[in-house]
Amino acid sequence: MQTNPSRSIFEQFILPSWVQDRALSANLRISNYVVNAVAVRPELERVFRVTHSDLFSLRSDQTHSNKVFCTPFLAFAPALSSVADWRSFIEGGIPTITMERLQASLPADLSIVERLALEHTNRSYITALYDMLNMSVLAAPLIGISNELAAYLRSVPQHEMDVAISERLVPLFHWRFADEMFWLETHAGRLTRELIAHFLMESSPMRTDKLPHSEPWGKFRLENFVRDALFEAFLYFGCRAKSVSSLFNTSLEVARDAYRRIHGRSSPSGQPPSSLTWFIETPPRRVQSTFQMWLFRSAIAREVSTPESFVAAIDINRTFFADDCKVPPERSMHLARSMAMSEELAVWPCRKCGTPYLASNSSDKIELLHSFTCPCCNGTLTATRGGNRRRK
Repeated sequence: MQTNPSRSIFEQFILPSWVQDRALSANLRISNYVVNAVAVRPELERVFRVTHSDLFSLRSDQTHSNKVFCTPFLAFAPALSSVADWRSFIEGGIPTITMERLQASLPADLSIVERLALEHTNRSYITALYDMLNMSVLAAPLIGISNELAAYLRSVPQHEMDVAISERLVPLFHWRFADEMFWLETHAGRLTRELIAHFLMESSPMRTDKLPHSEPWGKFRLENFVRDALFEAFLYFGCRAKSVSSLFNTSLEVARDAYRRIHGRSSPSGQPPSSLTWFIETPPRRVQSTFQMWLFRSAIAREVSTPESFVAAIDINRTFFADDCKVPPERSMHLARSMAMSEELAVWPCRKCGTPYLASNSSDKIELLHSFTCPCCNGTLTATRGGNRRRK
């Protein structure tokens, strides 16, 4: 991640509000362009992977459109999905199969206005990508790409990208949620934050079960000023003073004073969380806990330290779920710490959609790998839906 010395160390691992605003602006601007483009050119529905009626309906429903567009995540994924594809686009060498398909997908009789509109929207999309790539360690899941591709794009000067956009007209984005169930749930009025989280994980090339685990928590090798900043970050997000003082080897009084200074109230008391099955007792908890582990391990894969990865993950998780959050920060910390040392919870891919989820692997309850189905596929996220799931 490119750092800015004017920002504190704590803020380096939190997505700035202006970047979130850029994501919202890009989501609205691109969706508006796609709605208008496919209304005139229905053949472009195959290119953007969304129909005019579906996207227009979503944009007209403020409640559901807010859930999709008003998050830190881009609702449109890159149409070029590999480093080779992007290198072909930027350098103008031998086109890859994907590049050839995209070039052939555009109607030959596009007017000058249509070409300018696409180029302008491409630039808006790339601007949002670069903002995320340079300001967040979790850019890859936010955009819907791999860490490998994120590293390559981060290395490309933006002026080279601008030249490529001018010289080679191809659509650089398409609708992110390819699963038909996304639209069935949307039109039925059942779209929730948990369902959107599921579709984000399902469509991502980064799979939770394939991502590296964190090292054991504690005895972090951090410089003093980095440790102090992260110590305050944990308290800022609501982790209890007792847990944070133990984690960072700081006196309990110092932690309590810092918590009171940050929140204006005393840190909660009581026993720390101990149960791991708690995270999978209800479908919303399972989805939200899995979503957070997906983000956390995505940051770990960037070779970011354990506490920094946790801060980045909980920041996005808190912003995404907002008032619907079912997993408090203290329990989130317990989950991340425990999964580094315990095998009581495993991560199994759903046998229907393939999305990896937290599953019980304890002696009290074992969820078998080959028969495990996620809450979205077994219908438990929406009580009115059955367990049968039609797929493309």
